[in-house]
This record gives sequence, C-alpha cells and structure tokens, in this order.
Amino acid sequence: MKRTILVFTPIVLLAAAIGCAPSQLTAYTFPLHYSPIASMGEYSAARDCAGYGDLVVADARADKSKVGVRYLEQGSSRYDVMADGDVEAWLRQAAERALSAAGIENDASSGKTVTVKLASIVTDEAVYRRAEYDGRVVVDAAVSGGGASWSAKKDGFSENYGYAGSAENYQETLNHALDRAMAAMVNDSGFVDALCK
Repeated sequence: MKRTILVFTPIVLLAAAIGCAPSQLTAYTFPLHYSPIASMGEYSAARDCAGYGDLVVADARADKSKVGVRYLEQGSSRYDVMADGDVEAWLRQAAERALSAAGIENDASSGKTVTVKLASIVTDEAVYRRAEYDGRVVVDAAVSGGGASWSAKKDGFSENYGYAGSAENYQETLNHALDRAMAAMVNDSGFVDALCK
C-alpha cells in the first residue's frame, strides 16, 4: 500500500499543478492572421446580377492599439490586449472570401464600390484553469456608385475555449467573428439589391 502511494504521488502533484489557475496575468499582444473559420454554408448564394467593381477597406477605429481585456475570473484587475499586423489586409481577406463564397463576382464594368470599414474589435479573455474567449467585430458596410446606395452596420460574435494567452485562440475567435460580420453583409438582401442595380 505504501509503495502504491509513492508511485502515484508525483502524478497526482503534476496533475494538480497543471490544473491550477494562473496566479498572475499581464498585458498581451498577438498577431492578426486571417484564416477562414466560418463554413461555406454560412454565406447565402447571391443573385447572378450581383457584382462589384472595387472593394475598399479601412480601419476606422478611434483606438487602434487596444482590442480587449484579459483577467482572472476571481480577480478584479484587467489587462489590455493588443493586436499586431496589417488590419486592412486582414479585413480585405475576409471580405473577399465572403463575396466569393456568395458568388458575387468582381466586375470592373459594374461601376459599384463595396466599402467595408472596421468600426470596432472587442475581445474578452476570462482565465481560470483554462480560458474562455469572446470576440466581437463590427463593420460599417456600404455600396455606392452606378446608381446604388446602401449602407449598414454589421457585426459578428464568436466564442472559444482553450489555453490562456494563446495567439491561436485569439486568432480563431476574431476570425470567426469577422467571418460572421462579413456573412451578415453578403446575406443582406439590401446589399445584394444594391449590387444588382
């Protein structure tokens, strides 16, 4: 009996140490990297008449440094989360994927411009033994030119779970939220109507 306890004690201690919550957090920076998360089924097929000549993207956020906060679930301190990278390239890749997934073709003769401006990114990382991630991306979308006029605010929300302070978890969370905002844009009948004018 004594021998069995000695054999399993290190394993039990290791498991307990791995399962413990972090005692301290700091501010965190991760690189933005777009990789599609939403399934193709989240994008509705647009009518054949839908097309655009130009896609304009912009980062219109007032505060371009901070994207959210992280904190211990049982603590009161909040630590800033920042994102590095080319935000406009990240936004463009998601918009192009959404347009393509909906069957909306780039046609220079259409005279229509699709504009997507990033209004906000908000992340929330709650840490206990692992971390829960929430992400929301809001964009201002518009169609102009060729007699078309349409604009709307679109947002996407996503949740994730995994290791604390994980760049991959942040990327997955925000990429899915961005995909959902883009899907909300291309699935809007007013957006498609404007592209068909």
